[in-house]
Amino acid sequence: MRRARVAGVAGVVLLLLGWELAGRAGLADGFVLTPGDAIAPLGEDTAVYARSAAATFGAAARGLLYGGGLAVLAALAADQVTSLRGAVDRLAALANSAPWVAVGPIVLLVAGADAGPVAIAAIAVFFYVFVAAARGLGASPRSSHEWFTSLGAGRVRRLISLQAPRALPSVAEGVKLAAPAALAGAVYGEWYGAERGLGVLLVNGMRSARPEPIWAAALVCAAGGLIAYGVLAGLQHAARRRFGATLAGHRTPRRGHVLVASAEIVVSAALAIGAWEAWIRLGEVSPLVAPGPGRVLDDLRADPGAYLSAVGHTLGTAGLGLLIGATVGITLAALCWWSAIVAGITVPGLVLMAATPLVALFPLFARVFGYSGGTVVVITSFMVLLPGFVYTRAGLTAALAGHRDMARSFGGSRRAVFTVVAVPSALPHLATGLRIAAGSAVVAAVVAESLIGTAGLGVDFTYAYSLLRMPRAFGAAVLIILVSLTVFAAFGRLERLVHQRFSAAP
Repeated sequence: MRRARVAGVAGVVLLLLGWELAGRAGLADGFVLTPGDAIAPLGEDTAVYARSAAATFGAAARGLLYGGGLAVLAALAADQVTSLRGAVDRLAALANSAPWVAVGPIVLLVAGADAGPVAIAAIAVFFYVFVAAARGLGASPRSSHEWFTSLGAGRVRRLISLQAPRALPSVAEGVKLAAPAALAGAVYGEWYGAERGLGVLLVNGMRSARPEPIWAAALVCAAGGLIAYGVLAGLQHAARRRFGATLAGHRTPRRGHVLVASAEIVVSAALAIGAWEAWIRLGEVSPLVAPGPGRVLDDLRADPGAYLSAVGHTLGTAGLGLLIGATVGITLAALCWWSAIVAGITVPGLVLMAATPLVALFPLFARVFGYSGGTVVVITSFMVLLPGFVYTRAGLTAALAGHRDMARSFGGSRRAVFTVVAVPSALPHLATGLRIAAGSAVVAAVVAESLIGTAGLGVDFTYAYSLLRMPRAFGAAVLIILVSLTVFAAFGRLERLVHQRFSAAP
């Protein structure tokens, strides 16, 4: 333990030293500043940054509260009412499949500039908390459910006394991952006309090509996110000590309901299109604000080649980013299991990454790696790395102590414990992490394309929206959602197969 703490301190020191050397070397044509130069604007304009931070952190906190609360309620509904499970799962997938770049302008139009950052933050966190809550509610073994049932306990008593306590560690883990997403959503929402906030300072810094305010605002974001991440990590640790680590759920998917699921999807799509058409007609929405579904369909038919090319580019970027980010995240998690020293050196940098909304670092990535497709892949990889690392590491440490002790009592080496006990325990968690990472990869690719890309659905949406070519913009947005839903469904199927094969069901 002591060596791990020393290694943690060493990791922080190495991080700061590398930052100092990069700043002194003048990387990215001087855009990379030293720590001292980066924090200098905070002392010069303290009041401005304080007001901006209060606005952004307040919006992120409200978004986390609203989005997280709705996600927990949705997970409860899906767990307790079997007939709602498919619809709620698709609602969560839809929330995750609507990238901020596609829904941001529309949300801000409906909610207003003041409430827009809160709404986008709520959308950004919903999926993280929903997946964690659903997994936690399904973590109790069948034997425990049967024992409660034999004692005459109803669903409510079983939920309160068994499922909810077992779900708390998982929910805390999801909220910990959702906090930076809430902050990123708030910052991104502020880019579209908010009066104040760290996002406004970032936009002003990018427009003036001044690195100082960009670095200062990013550091304030990182500091706030780091504090929130630390507090939530402490709550997660306390929940795990009190209720134990959350293992993979026992709930199995429904079988033989392909036609029912297909019918539900068709009905849901029809209802969505009907609501869209009703909003346009009854609200007398101007075509310059939003087109009707008929005009969007006509545009899709008129130029399918351009749309397919954009879809292929975005899928390729998301796939490559997912492969790189997930591989690095899983490898780092495994190395941290093997060595507390490696964990102490690695985790500080990853925690800082987790706590910093990457939208605040887009200008830095662009200046360091250039305005190219490669930079979009790098950004996508960074956003995918964290779910892969967090869920894999949680799974490696979630193996039951009795199983580890049994393996050691039979003379099993550390390598045997890792391969026989830790890895099988981690696979269901890893599958859940990949499910989240896959959706995040598409979202990251689209958002990065919209900001610094040269091709893809994100570029098409942003370019068309800026020219008020609303049918083309909405066509790109619809395809973004469809692509995300398809990727999400594919990895959801993979997750179910892994859970069926490796989940413990005592």
